[in-house]
Formats: sequence, structure tokens, C-alpha cells
Amino acid sequence: MDAILSGPTEHCHAPTPDLVPVFELKRKIKARAAETEEFPSTILHSVMRSFPLDAACQLPQGDTLLRTIRRQRPAPSTNDDNQLPDNLKQTDRGENFVLHEDEKLIIFTTATNLSVLKTCKH
Repeated sequence: MDAILSGPTEHCHAPTPDLVPVFELKRKIKARAAETEEFPSTILHSVMRSFPLDAACQLPQGDTLLRTIRRQRPAPSTNDDNQLPDNLKQTDRGENFVLHEDEKLIIFTTATNLSVLKTCKH
């Protein structure tokens, strides 16, 4: 019978049970970010509703949690011509906002924004 024995290590500190709710919160926001297309702030606010107040001092900053959510999502892919997909070229109202796109430059604007700029006295 083989036995594996290890000696004491330098890493020794008291357990921190206060961090368990923080780890659980991070697990929940990562899972939800991977499953849904909700805005990061929406995910964070809804998961924080059930977070215990006595562990709030252990939470990382809000920006850090939002970054954690954004990292769980895949980066938008491009097509074979290295162009943005059509769903990323339109506003929520369905208006095109890619004026020009090539390998080196993408110009983002809408026809409405161009007309506003045209009327400005600058």
C-alpha cells in the first residue's frame, strides 16, 4: 500500500467563512452572465438582492464585479471577411450606425447624427 505524505507548508492562515457569500455571489453572476444576454448591471443588481448585509464589507468593488461579468461573455466574432456581423451594425431602433468599414478603420455614426452635425454652426 502506497502512502502519500506531505509536510507542513508555508501557506497557513485561519479560515475566512465571511468570504463564502462572496464566492457564492461570484459563482452566481458568472453562471448568469454565461446563460443570459442581460446587461451586466441588471445581473449584478438582481443577484445582490439576496446577498447578506453582514458580508457586504467583504465584497469587491462594483467595477470589479461588472468586469467579472463581462469576462464570462465571448467576444463578438467577425465573419470571413473580417467584417462585423449585421446585428452589431444597427442601433436598438434598427438604424444603421456603421458608416464605413474596412480592414483598418470603422466609422460609427447614424444618418440622424450626420444630419445633426450638418446643421450645427461650428
